[in-house]
Amino acid sequence: MRYFIYCAIYLQLFGGIYAPIHAESAKPGFTADQLLQFADQLLQEGEYFRAITEYRRFRFDYPDDPRQAMALFHIGQAFYRGQQYTDALQTFRDVIQTYPDSPYGRQAWLWQGESLLQQTQYAAAEQSYTTYIEHYSNTSAIPYAHYQRGWTLLYRRQWQAATDELQQIPDSSPLYPAAQQLVLEAREGSQQPKKSPFLAGALSAFLPGAGQLYNGRLGDAALTFLLNGLFIAGTIEAIQHDQLAIAGVLGFFEAGWYGGNVYSAVNGAHKHNRRADEALLQNLEQRFRMMPPDVPQTQQLGLRFSFRFSLP
Repeated sequence: MRYFIYCAIYLQLFGGIYAPIHAESAKPGFTADQLLQFADQLLQEGEYFRAITEYRRFRFDYPDDPRQAMALFHIGQAFYRGQQYTDALQTFRDVIQTYPDSPYGRQAWLWQGESLLQQTQYAAAEQSYTTYIEHYSNTSAIPYAHYQRGWTLLYRRQWQAATDELQQIPDSSPLYPAAQQLVLEAREGSQQPKKSPFLAGALSAFLPGAGQLYNGRLGDAALTFLLNGLFIAGTIEAIQHDQLAIAGVLGFFEAGWYGGNVYSAVNGAHKHNRRADEALLQNLEQRFRMMPPDVPQTQQLGLRFSFRFSLP
């Protein structure tokens, strides 16, 4: 009998505690509006990965809310701004596949291209912008798609093709002044003097170190000339003293130094040209690169009713 009394007291004391806790854990901690507002604030403050958690919480707690596409799109933006470009790319692809007819599904094509650009997948990025232009030709973001497609060509040093693409932006677009200035400076930059790899190699073949000097590498030129000169002089000296074995060894190493000297000159010219192009593109990036435009917002309206009762 005493055992049953103890059980009854235990259930009376603790049963009422566990039941409310379980009931509360089954409900979302915040309303949908509160979750989205909090996630948006975290995104604006640069707390990108906390924002991702809150957007995911919203999508899990409110699967039927019409703002599901918006939340998934913002997850992609948070990954992008957190420099997690692979995750951003996959998220924008999910938006495109799941919500293809929504404003966010359309805008995700542009952010997909931007994520690919950040991963230097320039051909794939160009295809993303091309698809957007072909499928959504009447949208206001078409000039931006042309602008970004021009950048994918600039990154691949296809100067003339990039110029042609940028000139497709109409003069009514806010991007038109930047596009025209970018065309002008890209043309001038592409025409800057370049080093000829063939000439650099030929000079070094004629006189070791001359190709390095042509590339502006004075220290490398002096070292190459000195080393090759010493090996050639040593080889000749050994031959004159009938020390053919030593001459053979020195000649063998000299052949390696001589071939390396020609290769170094050719490679140096390529590196010089590549650095010049990269400096030009970095300068243009700082002044003319732009992020995708915002998605046109459609306000989601929610109705709340409250009733007050007064008791007599």
